[in-house]
Amino acid sequence: MAVLSSLLSAVLLLATSVTAADTAYATYINFATEDILNGDDGLPPHPLQGLPYGYPTYPITVDGNGREQVEAHVTFYEGKYWMHTATWGCGGSIFVYAHPLTDGNYPPIPVYKPGDYGEDGNCGIKTYSSVDFTNWVQEDFYQPSITVANVTKPVVRYSNATRKYVMYMGGNALNNFFYATSDSPAGPWSNPPSVMQGTNINHDFDVAVGPDGTHYMVSDTFTGLNTRPDQWSVPIWDIWIHQLTPNLTATIDSTAVRIRTAQQLQAQNLTLEAVGFFYHDGYYYINFGFTCQNCAGYIYNYYATDPLGPYTDGGFISQDGCSGQNKGANVLPSPDGPVVLAGNLGYRTGPTDVVFEGQLWHADNHQAASSTYFFPVEFNEDHTLKNFTCPTSIRVPLATNVTSSPAPPTPFRLDCRVRNWQSVRATYDPPKQGSTLEFDVWQRTDNLGPTANAGPMLDGPLSVTLGFADGESRSFSWAASNISWAPAKIAMGIAGKQLAQITLTTNATNGCYGTLAEPRVETSATYGKVVNDVFTENAGAQLYVYQF
Repeated sequence: MAVLSSLLSAVLLLATSVTAADTAYATYINFATEDILNGDDGLPPHPLQGLPYGYPTYPITVDGNGREQVEAHVTFYEGKYWMHTATWGCGGSIFVYAHPLTDGNYPPIPVYKPGDYGEDGNCGIKTYSSVDFTNWVQEDFYQPSITVANVTKPVVRYSNATRKYVMYMGGNALNNFFYATSDSPAGPWSNPPSVMQGTNINHDFDVAVGPDGTHYMVSDTFTGLNTRPDQWSVPIWDIWIHQLTPNLTATIDSTAVRIRTAQQLQAQNLTLEAVGFFYHDGYYYINFGFTCQNCAGYIYNYYATDPLGPYTDGGFISQDGCSGQNKGANVLPSPDGPVVLAGNLGYRTGPTDVVFEGQLWHADNHQAASSTYFFPVEFNEDHTLKNFTCPTSIRVPLATNVTSSPAPPTPFRLDCRVRNWQSVRATYDPPKQGSTLEFDVWQRTDNLGPTANAGPMLDGPLSVTLGFADGESRSFSWAASNISWAPAKIAMGIAGKQLAQITLTTNATNGCYGTLAEPRVETSATYGKVVNDVFTENAGAQLYVYQF
């Protein structure tokens, strides 16, 4: 019996070792550890916050375009990872409550043209897929033909009852959440979207899936307290949980539970929004961020064994949100069981950001420069959550259908230094040979204050001059109306020529054009800025070029 027991233990140990060895991992980069641009990227942070955990990175898709992933939410369906994300490449940001109120009322909700959403608003929702959580392909760009949909905060769930995927989108002061349906997580999504049916559902939300497949929605509604109606609005929301109907398009109002009132939160000196809701190992967890317009702040936790409560206060699990704002929870499969990644809105700050009561109140107006950080949620033995550690990068155990670990992605950096008094230059010695040159550009108008940009687009074109080894040059120009606020490729023909230099210039007076920079790997490449004919090299960087 002892021999049999020892043999069984050895077999179990071998199985465990094989399982661990067979697990593939993806690397996801939240922050760059090296400053390849030497503190000079044209996007200085507000001095009150700085860059405490590293330098913000910007991801790309496999075709070389910037991967817009504001408020990104990740799921796993049909053998792939799916990322649904708000996009802002057509403009800046919408501000709802984070600006001075003159009469104690909220400003009117902007009405945008169908499929456009305004010259300074969000553009729609993009869907990306990946088999390895590293190499992402854009599958869909959803721009619903409706003027009041708040196409932000997308969350996708699957209804076993209807065999449809349901994508929820943010609510506003006029409506509950919107939703669209599809036969595939890739879309296409039903158009126009519908308004979700139910009471006490609005503003921020997330949807948890229980072990039996039942779905529950948490929402911090527009009902509550407005503590400073004469200055900066600091709302405190009531928090509700509902069970959803099997088709996932309505709440079962008989299950509605208000787990916290605004008065209870005020007594604790808490203001909560930006929620993540998930199930793990017998418990339901709700993480909230601090109420503000995309700013760094604490993350507070509740947990319970019943999705409808009562909930226990788990306390603070981060004091600064890892320099972002809590945004959702992502439950993904792995060989060792579900893993949870907390989503975090990785916005940019700027020197003109407003400071209210000693802290930044909202992010830079260039929302398209934002991304999403992901942090692993870790559990104590008593099922409470460990404090966030804000890693610069994480290793994500991949689903069992992935057998090899992909190479880590490149930590690309946004560089916005092309101005009417400054250019950006890349040189190659020896020269490059190719047929088509493609690289990413984008635009940003200057912040005039906490809630306004210097216009919806730059007031001058982007010019690109290519210098060749034979001394000849070619110039190209793009109107600002053809340049996204998020990195997107432009193309130039160079067939039969040896490229020695790329120079980006503009005569625009109200902002900057940008590129993507990457860590230098080519000894023949140099990259930097030019001011008054003086070139200053960023020795650790090179221009990201998709194709020569």
